Amino acid sequence: MKAIAVDDFNEEPHLMDLPDPKPGPGEILVAIDAASINPIDWKAAQGAFRGMMDTEFPLVLGFDGAGRVEALGPGADRFAVGDLVHGEFWGDFLGRGTFAERVAIAERPSHGALELVPDHLDVSLAAAVPTAGMAAHGALEKTNCHAAQTLLILGATGGVGVLAAQLAVRAAITVIATVRGEAAATWMKGLGAFETIDYTEHPIAAALAAAPPDGVDAILDLVGTAEQVSSAAESVRDGGTVVSTAFGLTDHLARQDRISAANCQINDKTGPVAPCD
Repeated sequence: MKAIAVDDFNEEPHLMDLPDPKPGPGEILVAIDAASINPIDWKAAQGAFRGMMDTEFPLVLGFDGAGRVEALGPGADRFAVGDLVHGEFWGDFLGRGTFAERVAIAERPSHGALELVPDHLDVSLAAAVPTAGMAAHGALEKTNCHAAQTLLILGATGGVGVLAAQLAVRAAITVIATVRGEAAATWMKGLGAFETIDYTEHPIAAALAAAPPDGVDAILDLVGTAEQVSSAAESVRDGGTVVSTAFGLTDHLARQDRISAANCQINDKTGPVAPCD
């Protein structure tokens, strides 16, 4: 089969011909129809999880994907051959990724998650939503932002930001989104953002002083620019929240007690801790 993999950490990923995997006990064989790219992919290739998980080389990249179940390993009975599944293909071993024509994965992954693709959901969207969607959902929960409150999203046009914005709008939260350019502003407003700030045209802190004039209830930072986060945090109302998925908090911001401020991480309780971005 064709796969995109690395032979060792910090090497350039390239297309390889590898043997087709075979499903072991409790595993399923999935023919991948679509896979999506996340920052965690290049982090894995660079060795970010070295020492945290067993690794197989060649290390096939890719954590998110969607495809048809082609075969069942001994004892696997959660899915049937022909089922269209999607999720985080993250098992006990790092290196059996979705940037391949086929992948063998536990039907109940130890660190990831697999589910049937909902009816009428495009397979490409099904492949794109798992990591970014869970990160957006988890980070939004940590902001403790509720209906009728105002949330500023720094980096709203990225994968996590787009999903976080839509989830917030669905929860009746007023969203202010940072964007670059008129096209991005139009797009975000089409997704329900109440206001946009073009950070290439206006300093974010100055724009926040005018809209809304009484500040915001929470900030979700997906960029990690500490100076920008600290400046914007001055517009958060007392008792509000700043959450960064990109480690954008300075020590001073993390220690002060006027607002709650924290870096956000995903932890599936059994596997390694991964940044929400």
